[in-house]
Formats: sequence, C-alpha cells, structure tokens
Amino acid sequence: MHIEDLKKGVGESSGESGGLSDSKRVLVGAGARALFYPTLLYNVVRNRFEPDFRWWDQIQEFLLLGAVPFPSDVKRLKDLGVHGVITLNEPYETLVPTSLYKAHGIDHLVLPTRDYLFAPSLDDIFKAVNFIHGKTLLKQATYVHCKAGRGRSTTIVICYLAYGPGCCLCIREVNPAEGSIGIRSASGSGGILPSDSEEDAISKQYLVWQQQPKL
Repeated sequence: MHIEDLKKGVGESSGESGGLSDSKRVLVGAGARALFYPTLLYNVVRNRFEPDFRWWDQIQEFLLLGAVPFPSDVKRLKDLGVHGVITLNEPYETLVPTSLYKAHGIDHLVLPTRDYLFAPSLDDIFKAVNFIHGKTLLKQATYVHCKAGRGRSTTIVICYLAYGPGCCLCIREVNPAEGSIGIRSASGSGGILPSDSEEDAISKQYLVWQQQPKL
C-alpha cells in the first residue's frame, strides 16, 4: 500500500530549513561543503578506534541506518541483504554512484538534502517511507544514510518506524520528541537528537499522519 493519498494538501518539495534566509542558506551550504571531508575523516577515525562508534546499525530486520558508504561497502551491504539504499546526501558528499549499486542489484533512491539545519521535505519523506515499505514487503533490506547517520537519515527512519508495518515507535500516540528518543536508543548512534529543522519535519509528518490508519 502506498501513501500517496496522504500527500493531498502537502506541497513542500524542497528541504525544510527552519525559516533560514537565502543568505544563510548559502552560508550553511558553503560551510557544509568545507566541513565534509574533515568531519568524514573524523568519523572514520572514531569508527576505527571507538568500539561503540559503528558505521551502521540494524534497526529492524529489513532496515539499516548509518553513515555514508564507501564503494568498498557496497558488497558488504549486499551480503547483509540490502536491496535498496536511500541517500540523503548532496552530490558532493555522495561517494557511491548509482551505477555501482545497480551492478550489485541494489536500487538507489537519491533525495539530496543539505546538511546542518536542514531536513528532508515532506515529499521526500513520503518517497522514502514508500521505498522502505516496498522493500520490506519483498523481505529485502533498505540502508538509509546521510553523512554520519544521525540527522537527515534519522529523520526518515523515525517517520518510517512511526508509520510503517510493525512499527516500534508510535508517534501518533505519544509525540515526535519521544519518537526521537526511541530511535536514538535503537540505533546506538551516540545519542544525537535531530536538529530543530529535522524535529520540525517529523512534527509536520506527525500532524499529517495522526488522523490516518497505519499501513
């Protein structure tokens, strides 16, 4: 079952940014680009020397959440049963081309979302949730990632877990903040809450879905 019917009246098609001005958008984008490789290297070092800093975690049987994969990770993901990858990165921070995923029989959904202070749009959240749900019905795993697996990708996973089949978060019955805490605990990703804009995107999704039946 798809949830396209829930999109009625929801017209957002670009990343949520918490009301940033155009100049601040440009500044944040430039800063994110400049910080990408230094922060990526920092995460790689932490992953190597800190046992609790994992590159990805299995959230459910058919759902993994984590950091940006390298080309060498594609076969490992395939061996884990991954048949779909959702990339929340912009082009400059995407390290694996769609063609490499395709060569390994992995479908690739690209939803470019700017890092820092930005969140996936509601339209992109709908696309991602449908993608994960479709793979789950086929008993195939999906890997959802951004750069570090703690913000943009977490937003998607929270929304899926709150709405998808066999959900382990029930945002419709509690609230988006409690949903965030739930996914932090499940992922073991260091206890990082989504940014204000990501919390806002989850809250908006909650308002759209709270009157709807589960998938």
